[in-house]
Amino acid sequence: MAIVSNPLSASARAATTEEAAYRIDYPLAFARSTRVIAFDDSAAQTVASVAESTWGQAQFYTVSAAGDTLVTLSGESRAMIAEIEHSDSVIFVATDAIDPDAVASVGAACRERSIMTAGLLLLNEGPLSGATLAAIRPYARVLLVPADEDDLFELLKAIRA
Repeated sequence: MAIVSNPLSASARAATTEEAAYRIDYPLAFARSTRVIAFDDSAAQTVASVAESTWGQAQFYTVSAAGDTLVTLSGESRAMIAEIEHSDSVIFVATDAIDPDAVASVGAACRERSIMTAGLLLLNEGPLSGATLAAIRPYARVLLVPADEDDLFELLKAIRA
Protein backbone atom coordinates (compact mmCIF):
# COMPACT_ATOMS: atom_id res chain seq x y z
CA MET A 1 0.00 0.00 0.00
CA ALA A 2 1.48 3.31 -1.05
CA ILE A 3 1.16 6.34 1.17
CA VAL A 4 0.11 9.41 -0.75
CA SER A 5 1.37 12.59 0.81
CA ASN A 6 0.09 16.02 0.09
CA PRO A 7 2.88 18.02 -1.51
CA LEU A 8 1.68 21.22 0.19
CA SER A 9 2.69 22.19 3.69
CA ALA A 10 0.02 23.19 6.19
CA SER A 11 0.83 26.86 5.62
CA ALA A 12 0.55 26.49 1.87
CA ARG A 13 -2.77 24.61 2.17
CA ALA A 14 -4.14 27.42 4.36
CA ALA A 15 -3.54 29.84 1.48
CA THR A 16 -5.52 27.80 -1.07
CA THR A 17 -8.89 28.81 -2.53
CA GLU A 18 -10.48 25.77 -0.95
CA GLU A 19 -9.43 26.88 2.54
CA ALA A 20 -10.40 30.51 1.85
CA ALA A 21 -14.06 29.46 2.03
CA TYR A 22 -13.60 28.99 5.80
CA ARG A 23 -12.13 32.42 6.51
CA ILE A 24 -14.02 35.17 8.26
CA ASP A 25 -13.86 38.05 5.82
CA TYR A 26 -15.15 40.88 8.01
CA PRO A 27 -13.56 42.61 10.99
CA LEU A 28 -14.54 41.58 14.49
CA ALA A 29 -17.07 43.92 16.05
CA PHE A 30 -16.50 45.44 19.46
CA ALA A 31 -17.74 42.63 21.65
CA ARG A 32 -17.64 44.02 25.13
CA SER A 33 -19.69 46.63 26.85
CA THR A 34 -17.19 47.33 29.61
CA ARG A 35 -17.38 49.59 32.64
CA VAL A 36 -14.07 50.70 34.17
CA ILE A 37 -14.46 51.98 37.72
CA ALA A 38 -11.81 53.82 39.73
CA PHE A 39 -12.24 53.34 43.47
CA ASP A 40 -9.90 56.11 44.66
CA ASP A 41 -8.25 59.33 43.46
CA SER A 42 -4.96 57.75 42.33
CA ALA A 43 -6.83 55.09 40.38
CA ALA A 44 -9.01 57.82 38.86
CA GLN A 45 -5.92 59.45 37.35
CA THR A 46 -4.94 56.16 35.71
CA VAL A 47 -8.47 55.51 34.46
CA ALA A 48 -8.71 59.04 33.02
CA SER A 49 -5.40 58.60 31.21
CA VAL A 50 -6.45 55.27 29.65
CA ALA A 51 -9.88 56.70 28.76
CA GLU A 52 -8.19 59.18 26.41
CA SER A 53 -7.60 56.34 23.94
CA THR A 54 -10.31 55.34 21.48
CA TRP A 55 -12.52 52.56 22.82
CA GLY A 56 -15.61 50.87 21.41
CA GLN A 57 -18.16 50.49 24.19
CA ALA A 58 -16.01 51.05 27.28
CA GLN A 59 -17.20 53.67 29.73
CA PHE A 60 -15.09 55.09 32.55
CA TYR A 61 -16.18 56.17 36.05
CA THR A 62 -15.24 56.96 39.60
CA VAL A 63 -17.47 55.69 42.40
CA SER A 64 -19.22 57.31 45.36
CA ALA A 65 -18.24 56.25 48.89
CA ALA A 66 -21.41 54.20 49.24
CA GLY A 67 -20.85 52.58 45.85
CA ASP A 68 -24.40 53.32 44.68
CA THR A 69 -23.45 56.14 42.33
CA LEU A 70 -20.96 56.18 39.48
CA VAL A 71 -19.54 59.47 38.28
CA THR A 72 -18.48 59.83 34.64
CA LEU A 73 -15.14 61.46 33.93
CA SER A 74 -17.06 64.57 32.88
CA GLY A 75 -18.65 64.73 36.36
CA GLU A 76 -22.15 63.41 35.65
CA SER A 77 -23.59 61.22 38.45
CA ARG A 78 -25.43 58.05 37.45
CA ALA A 79 -27.05 55.21 39.36
CA MET A 80 -24.56 52.34 39.61
CA ILE A 81 -27.13 49.60 38.98
CA ALA A 82 -28.41 51.26 35.80
CA GLU A 83 -24.88 51.72 34.46
CA ILE A 84 -23.72 48.14 34.96
CA GLU A 85 -27.06 46.44 34.22
CA HIS A 86 -26.29 45.58 30.60
CA SER A 87 -22.51 45.52 30.67
CA ASP A 88 -20.46 42.45 29.81
CA SER A 89 -17.62 43.23 32.19
CA VAL A 90 -16.67 45.58 35.00
CA ILE A 91 -13.06 46.38 35.78
CA PHE A 92 -12.19 47.56 39.29
CA VAL A 93 -9.14 49.84 39.48
CA ALA A 94 -7.76 50.76 42.90
CA THR A 95 -4.79 51.52 45.14
CA ASP A 96 -4.47 51.32 48.93
CA ALA A 97 -6.96 54.18 49.28
CA ILE A 98 -9.80 51.83 48.31
CA ASP A 99 -13.16 52.06 50.09
CA PRO A 100 -14.20 48.49 50.98
CA ASP A 101 -17.91 49.40 51.17
CA ALA A 102 -17.92 50.83 47.64
CA VAL A 103 -16.14 47.74 46.31
CA ALA A 104 -18.61 45.46 48.10
CA SER A 105 -21.59 47.36 46.70
CA VAL A 106 -20.41 47.26 43.09
CA GLY A 107 -19.05 43.72 43.43
CA ALA A 108 -22.30 42.34 44.84
CA ALA A 109 -24.30 43.99 42.04
CA CYS A 110 -21.99 42.40 39.45
CA ARG A 111 -22.21 38.98 41.08
CA GLU A 112 -26.04 39.11 41.18
CA ARG A 113 -26.06 39.82 37.43
CA SER A 114 -23.28 37.35 36.52
CA ILE A 115 -21.14 40.15 35.11
CA MET A 116 -17.49 39.27 34.56
CA THR A 117 -15.24 41.27 36.86
CA ALA A 118 -11.53 41.99 36.91
CA GLY A 119 -9.49 43.93 39.43
CA LEU A 120 -6.29 45.87 38.95
CA LEU A 121 -4.47 46.91 42.11
CA LEU A 122 -2.09 49.72 41.30
CA LEU A 123 1.05 50.36 43.28
CA ASN A 124 0.94 53.86 44.67
CA GLU A 125 3.74 54.45 47.14
CA GLY A 126 5.00 51.34 48.84
CA PRO A 127 3.49 47.87 48.89
CA LEU A 128 -0.23 47.13 48.83
CA SER A 129 -1.82 46.31 52.16
CA GLY A 130 -3.54 43.04 52.91
CA ALA A 131 -6.74 44.99 53.64
CA THR A 132 -6.84 46.28 50.07
CA LEU A 133 -6.45 42.80 48.67
CA ALA A 134 -9.06 41.41 51.08
CA ALA A 135 -11.55 44.11 50.03
CA ILE A 136 -11.35 43.48 46.30
CA ARG A 137 -10.53 39.76 46.02
CA PRO A 138 -14.03 38.38 46.77
CA TYR A 139 -15.46 40.40 43.89
CA ALA A 140 -12.81 40.18 41.17
CA ARG A 141 -12.80 36.96 39.17
CA VAL A 142 -9.48 38.02 37.66
CA LEU A 143 -7.02 40.03 39.74
CA LEU A 144 -3.79 41.68 38.59
CA VAL A 145 -1.45 42.52 41.46
CA PRO A 146 0.53 44.72 41.11
CA ALA A 147 -0.79 46.43 38.02
CA ASP A 148 -0.07 49.65 36.18
CA GLU A 149 -1.59 51.84 33.48
CA ASP A 150 -0.26 49.64 30.68
CA ASP A 151 -1.96 46.59 32.21
CA LEU A 152 -5.33 48.37 32.14
CA PHE A 153 -4.78 49.45 28.54
CA GLU A 154 -3.79 45.93 27.45
CA LEU A 155 -6.69 44.32 29.32
CA LEU A 156 -9.18 46.60 27.59
CA LYS A 157 -7.55 45.92 24.25
CA ALA A 158 -7.63 42.15 24.85
CA ILE A 159 -11.34 42.09 25.63
CA ARG A 160 -12.09 44.43 22.70
CA ALA A 161 -13.63 47.07 24.94
